[in-house]
Amino acid sequence: MAANRWTPERFDDIADFWANRLVMESAALDIYGQLAGGSLGAEEVAERLGLEPGSTHLLLDALTGLGLLSKKGNRYSNSEAAARYLVPGLPDYMGHRLIAAQQSWEMWGHLSDALRSGQRQRDKHFFEDPEAARHLLLALHRDARSRAADILVRGDIDLSERHQMLDLGCGAGTYAVAFCRAHRQLHATLVDRPIAAAVARDVVASAGLEDRISVLEYDVDEHELPSNYDFIWISNVINSRSYNANRALFERLYHRLVPGGEVAVHDMIMDDTRTRPARGAVFSLYMLLSNGVGRCYTFQEVFDWLDGAGFHDIRWVREADDDMTLVIGTR
Repeated sequence: MAANRWTPERFDDIADFWANRLVMESAALDIYGQLAGGSLGAEEVAERLGLEPGSTHLLLDALTGLGLLSKKGNRYSNSEAAARYLVPGLPDYMGHRLIAAQQSWEMWGHLSDALRSGQRQRDKHFFEDPEAARHLLLALHRDARSRAADILVRGDIDLSERHQMLDLGCGAGTYAVAFCRAHRQLHATLVDRPIAAAVARDVVASAGLEDRISVLEYDVDEHELPSNYDFIWISNVINSRSYNANRALFERLYHRLVPGGEVAVHDMIMDDTRTRPARGAVFSLYMLLSNGVGRCYTFQEVFDWLDGAGFHDIRWVREADDDMTLVIGTR
């Protein structure tokens, strides 16, 4: 998140949101995928996508003005940036991130309602909306690949002697795949709800690691958790749960580890003021809007959960340039 240097120009940038919404909407419409095969006229794009031709001219001209398309005569084609980042299926595709943001746009419009009521403003739970969940999971997958690589390079966690890993709330399974690739002796069990589990299976299969990584469909609050692990990874999970639900979860996790096993909590862990990292403070409002119970928690709160469950040697592993940090405890 941008540094806290506020200038008139920055306020202008915030107010000038039209282009942001336009880029999100164009990704959701798959404008760039339609143009991946070559240039098209506005009428052709409109026919393919079920749009009104005159409005489509306006849209494509605006995207050309922003530098995402180029125009020659009456035909449009992807710019170099759009061809790299906005065509579905390519390695650097950013569309999932933009579409996930577009899908939460209306929800943020109800922030005042949430502040008055203290209630969530999303009609469906995240996992009750398969399309929205898929885009968000794949957007997080893209971000997590670089974070997983950084964790391994820095040596934030030592997995050299670990053999059985539980990834609780695995999302797309990104971290387990990275950790198992780096440590050939490591096997992993991934646990999440059906929508996330389906995405994780695809990611595991693409990595060719089905022989060492299994994916289970679990609701962690309704099913008994598997046990006998020497490492538990729980990333981007506690922020969607209440304080008491997290406390109860870590009490259960303690008994799923073998003696000497470790749990690693990977999240936006807040300082005692609850204002840093700034992204975490803003994300807490997102959780108010989307589920009404979660928020980002302080290190002291996470420490208290782990300590109360029986963990020892609890430490906070931080990097100054990363909002996501680690709290590790040992059974």
